[in-house]
Amino acid sequence: MKIELEEIESCVKKISVEVPLERVNEEKAAVFAQLAKDVSVPGFRKGRVPHKILEKRYSKSVLGDAAQRLIQTAYQEAIETNKLQPIGDPMVDDIRIEENEPLSFTATIEVHPEFELADFAGHKMKRKISRVSDAQIDKILAAQRERNARFEPVEDRAVQEGDFPLIDYSATKDGQPLEMFHGKNKQVHISKDDMLGEVYTQIIGMRKGEEKTFEDTLPKEFPDPELAEARLVFTIRVNEIKSKVLPELDDDFAREISSFDTMDEYRADLKANLEKRNDSTASNNLRDDVMDYLIELNRFDLPPRMVERHTASIADRTEKRFAQQGIDFASSGLDHEKFRDKYKENAIKEIKEQFILAAIAEQEQIKVEEEDMEKEIANIAKLMGQSPESTREQIVRSSGSQGLYQKVFMDKVYNAILAKMIIEDKYVEENNDKQT
Repeated sequence: MKIELEEIESCVKKISVEVPLERVNEEKAAVFAQLAKDVSVPGFRKGRVPHKILEKRYSKSVLGDAAQRLIQTAYQEAIETNKLQPIGDPMVDDIRIEENEPLSFTATIEVHPEFELADFAGHKMKRKISRVSDAQIDKILAAQRERNARFEPVEDRAVQEGDFPLIDYSATKDGQPLEMFHGKNKQVHISKDDMLGEVYTQIIGMRKGEEKTFEDTLPKEFPDPELAEARLVFTIRVNEIKSKVLPELDDDFAREISSFDTMDEYRADLKANLEKRNDSTASNNLRDDVMDYLIELNRFDLPPRMVERHTASIADRTEKRFAQQGIDFASSGLDHEKFRDKYKENAIKEIKEQFILAAIAEQEQIKVEEEDMEKEIANIAKLMGQSPESTREQIVRSSGSQGLYQKVFMDKVYNAILAKMIIEDKYVEENNDKQT
C-alpha cells in the first residue's frame, strides 16, 4: 500500500493512499462471500447462487462496499504508520475506485500540535491579595444601616431636603390630565438631584395637610419626546412628612443584625470573611496568571476546525445564558462580530490550556486515582451539607462523573505546576496595585 504524507499546516496533514488491486480483489471476494450467504435469488437456494450471477447483479454495490471497508482500514493503517494523533473525523476526498484498478483516496486530518514543553521550574509569580481596609467595612455597615433604616413621622416642621413625605400629586397639559404624573399617598425622596427644579422648590417648606398648584416646564431631555419642554400645571398635597432615621453603629445594632454581642466582634468577623474572599480571589487570579504565562512560554499552532468547533460551543453556551436572562441578540443591538472575536479568543486560550496541561501531566506522570475522586466528592458533600453517598448518587444521575474527573485532573496538574514554581504573596490596596 502506498502512503504519502503532506503537511498543509502545522496541525493539518493530507494523506494520499493507494490500495493495490490485489487487496481490492481480496476485499471484494470477502464481500461476495458474505453476500452469497445472505442474498436470495429466484430459482436458487439461499447460499447456492452461482458467483457469476452474483457478479452480474451486484458488482457495483460490492465494489462500493469493498471500497468503504478498505478506506476505513487503510486510513487507520496510514495513521498508525505515520504515528499521527488525529482530532475529529477525516475529510475523505478524491476517491477513485474502478473495476480491475487500485483504490485511491486522500484524507485531510487535523492532528495534535507538536511542541516541546518549556521549562518553568523556579519561575517566580506573585499572588496578589487585596488588603481589607476599614473603609470597606464602613461601606458594608453603611449599607446595612440603610437597609435597617426606619421612617419616623415629623410633626413640628415643614418639608426639607432629605425627607420622605407621603404626597398626592397630579399634572395636566392644556387642561388634560397626564397619567404618568399621578399618584396617591406616594412616598418620595426630597432630593434636588432627582426632582424637577420647580417641583423641588415648591415642595420644600410645605407642611402636613398643605396643597399647592404651580407651573413647571419639562426639560428638553425628557424621555417622552411629546412632553419634552412642555409646560405643565402641577398639584401637590403633603399628607405626611417622614424623615429617615439610621440606626446607631453600636452593640445593640450588632446584636440585631448578627449573632455577635458587640460591634467590635461583628467588624472582626466581617474583616475575616472579606480576607477569606480576597484570598480565594487571589488564588483564582493566580491560576489565570500562571496559565497565561505558560501559554506565552509555549507557543504552538492549533487545528483550525477544532478552534471553530470550540468557538461555536462557547458562543452557543453564552447566547443561551443571555436568553435565560431575557437578552435577545437579534433585538438588543449587541455586536455579533465583537462577541465572535471574544469567543474565538477564549476558545484558543482554553484549548491551549488543555494541551499544555496534558503535556505537563504526561511529563510528571500525573493520574487521577480513586481516592482523588472520593476526596473531591467529600469536599462537595461538605459544601452542600449532605452525605458523600448522596452527593455521589447525584453526580452519577446528572452524568457529571466525567466533568468531576476532569476537574480533579486539572487541579492535580495545576498543583504540580505551583509546586515547581516560586509563588510569593503580595498584599495590595483594594482596586490598586500599590504594594503595602
